[in-house]
Amino acid sequence: MSVQKHEPGDGAPKAGAEGPAGSATADYTLLDEDLHIYRTALDLGGTCPGQTDDSALERLVRLGLLAAPEAPGGRYEPVNPAAAQSTLVADLMRDAQDAIERICRIRAALAPAEAVYREQFGASRGALVEHTGLANINESIRAAAQDCSSEVLTCQPGGGRPQEVLEESLPATSSMLERGVRMRTIYQHSARASPATQEFVRTIQEQGAEVRTLDESFDRLIVFDRRLAFIPGPLGRTDRSTAVEIRSPAVVAFLADLFDRAWLRATPFTPPTRGRRTSEISNDLGLAILRHVVAGDTDAVTAQQLGISVRRCQEYISQISTRLGSRSRAQLGYLAAVSGLLEERAPG
Repeated sequence: MSVQKHEPGDGAPKAGAEGPAGSATADYTLLDEDLHIYRTALDLGGTCPGQTDDSALERLVRLGLLAAPEAPGGRYEPVNPAAAQSTLVADLMRDAQDAIERICRIRAALAPAEAVYREQFGASRGALVEHTGLANINESIRAAAQDCSSEVLTCQPGGGRPQEVLEESLPATSSMLERGVRMRTIYQHSARASPATQEFVRTIQEQGAEVRTLDESFDRLIVFDRRLAFIPGPLGRTDRSTAVEIRSPAVVAFLADLFDRAWLRATPFTPPTRGRRTSEISNDLGLAILRHVVAGDTDAVTAQQLGISVRRCQEYISQISTRLGSRSRAQLGYLAAVSGLLEERAPG
């Protein structure tokens, strides 16, 4: 209970305005004049109506410090504050129990809908849940990002990302970094040519994120605290319409290990320049394309796997053909295989 001094002219609480003493809206304020009346009642063994301010009597009764008389005109008997406190707490406990029961009823009412959701989108939440629709996927990832406390790992294939997607993801990304979460992201080499991606990477690197790129093909992956992961669902590899949420410790650990291995092979992201690093990246991409040629992949498949356009893929193939003196795709594959070129920087 707080004790406040009642200044002249202050409005006294109106009877019944605050609700019962045990209710959530009750006022437990005890004024100086209330304490004076309570002390007098203790000295005299009680107090009668008309001997003091009615509003003060109402407050003391509401707080349980005075027991109202059974008959009109009787004396208000003082009550031990410990007993009054026990009564008030008991009332609050009853209110809390009522709230708990309402929560249980709500959960029970929604349980059938939860069962339908799980049945529709996959196994129990303890292992796998398949989310369908971009809104559901984004909400699930957003909730996981808010709970993330130590580390997030992401693989973002497909080259540069659209500016609107990057802008939408920046607040959640910045929030994690501000909380001290370590963030590591892998893009494909082709993302370096995207101005929007360059700006996004520059921003999050200034906040502590680490970004690297690879010349390899990989799927989208997000791992939070090495306990929860998201990967594309069966239909999400091309249009991002489905995603699988994974909570199996063994599977999440396996995915995190794959990321760590890829991270060691990746190259730190820096804005494109004409320096040695850019030359190395171009060489890496050219060799990756050449490996696809030797494997017999079409230009379309190669471009899709490496996150570049078909035209850019064909330009690289033309440059490599000129370098090796090849006049056909078959000859290029043969020359690449026997030249030892692919052995110079074989993938780790």
